[in-house]
Amino acid sequence: MNPREKIRLKSKIKKGLLLFFIFTLSAYIIIFFFYVKDTPKNIKIHFEFLNLFAIILLFFLSNFFNILRVYFLGKIFNREFNFSDSYIFTLGGVLLALITPFQSGGMPFQLFLLSKKKINLGNATSVLLMRGFQSVIVFILTIPFMLIYLQNVLSTSYVGNLKKYFMIIYSFAFTILIFIVIFNNKLKIILEKKLSDNLLKKILIKIVNFFSNFTGGIKTIFTDGIKENIISLISTFISLYSYFALSYFVIKLFNSDVDFMKAFSLQFLLTYLSAFVPTPGSSGVAEGGTALFFSQIVGKENILIYIFLFRLISTYIPAFLGLFSFLKIKDWEMSASNVD
Repeated sequence: MNPREKIRLKSKIKKGLLLFFIFTLSAYIIIFFFYVKDTPKNIKIHFEFLNLFAIILLFFLSNFFNILRVYFLGKIFNREFNFSDSYIFTLGGVLLALITPFQSGGMPFQLFLLSKKKINLGNATSVLLMRGFQSVIVFILTIPFMLIYLQNVLSTSYVGNLKKYFMIIYSFAFTILIFIVIFNNKLKIILEKKLSDNLLKKILIKIVNFFSNFTGGIKTIFTDGIKENIISLISTFISLYSYFALSYFVIKLFNSDVDFMKAFSLQFLLTYLSAFVPTPGSSGVAEGGTALFFSQIVGKENILIYIFLFRLISTYIPAFLGLFSFLKIKDWEMSASNVD
């Protein structure tokens, strides 16, 4: 990386971190005025060895198996794709997702990494899509068991508005994706026959070829890579369930009487509701949702500290680790230009 690119990259990271800090600090201030309203005076944190051990263990499991998810998907397309590559892909992506709108900054970075391992853009995109689809599978298979604990929460206006938002976003995205996948080959034939050779035709053919590689990558994942895909899906369940369970043990620092399934189900719902919002790293929505869902369990006087501790363990530390992995990569010209 030349000095100019390095300065540019550092500037973008600093700008993203500043925006994230502003949104997060604003959320903490709003939560303070709505929930705490006064300096907390009776905060009691219970440090028990087994509880602290559980927090550390779940932190490890959620991140380790999150890394394994990508490791096995990457191996489908390149047997030289190793655990270190997956570590950088995952935690570097956490950093960039934290500091970019819609958590989108990690995608150019991750596509660049896969391209460095000689995985073409279409196949690399199929890896990212399958990783997201696995999370959807976890949601579909888990939500029926969570409904008994979420009946009151699902009826709130906060959840209702977010559900409407996601239905619009995902319906639009999936409609376009399905259309392109189904009609991609027909589009290619039409472009080759109807358009004369020019720059526009070359660009459109490249786009169509990208989606051909993408659909080919999806087919490969479900045929030649079915074994790795299943292992990756199992890793997804372990990673996400460890993440959801983490809330219970962090709450136990403040409240020893908390119900495990209630804490698990609330964190499960909050994670999916804040997965794709316009603020960097879901800042504001994640903190506000946590305050709304957990203030009655943790206690209003403890809610700010709980939010900070949970976000520190679940998000800030992995992003900090991602910062080191991110800065160790060379030749950032392509990825740096795509991270805004």
